[in-house]
Amino acid sequence: MIKVLPKDQWEHFFDKLSKNLGSKEAEIEIVGEDIGDQVETKKQPLIGLSYDPKDDEFIVTLEHHEHIVPKPKEIAVDEDVTGIKAVEVVEQNGTKHIIKMVEPLALPQ
Repeated sequence: MIKVLPKDQWEHFFDKLSKNLGSKEAEIEIVGEDIGDQVETKKQPLIGLSYDPKDDEFIVTLEHHEHIVPKPKEIAVDEDVTGIKAVEVVEQNGTKHIIKMVEPLALPQ
């Protein structure tokens, strides 16, 4: 089930989620009209996901890579009973940044 998160919940949601990551892995895929469908990084240990309201940036921190999405207009999570399977961050120009979890993350309480 895909759920769009209200912007005023982004910071708290991802702070709480990142505290409960454990040993998860993720990969990042970018889909845009001007670039097509590209895998930015293959499976790597996921350190954290965060939203910085001051700079209006969504940040994905992997073991060997940091990915920043400036001024996101929408963030959605794909979840099922086992947890979060993916996070989709949409830029102002419509480009989608898809963070796919190798193992579903537990939902924050």
